[in-house]
Amino acid sequence: MTVAETVSNFITIMDAVKLEQRAVDELQPLLSDLMESLTRLPETPNDFEPNRKVEKWLKKLNAMRAVDEIDEEDSRQLYLDLDSAYSQFTRYLKRNN
Repeated sequence: MTVAETVSNFITIMDAVKLEQRAVDELQPLLSDLMESLTRLPETPNDFEPNRKVEKWLKKLNAMRAVDEIDEEDSRQLYLDLDSAYSQFTRYLKRNN
C-alpha cells in the first residue's frame, strides 16, 4: 500500500508543478503527503536521496508564506528534483524486490 501511495503522491505533485501551480499553499500539502509516504516506507536507508530532495523543498516552502509563489526557475528546479527523486525511488524498488 505504501509503495502505491508514494507513487501516487509523486505523480500528483509532479502533475501540479507541470500544470504551473506555484502557490505555497497548493504545493506544500502535496509535498508533505509525499514526504510522509516516503518516510513510512520500510527499510529505506537513512540517507535515502529522494527523502533528502523532498525535505529540502519542504523546508524552502515552509519558510514562505501561504500566499507566496515560487518563481519559474524554482518551479523548473522542483520538477527536475522530483523527477530525479522518483527515478531514484523506482531504481531502489527494483533493486530491493
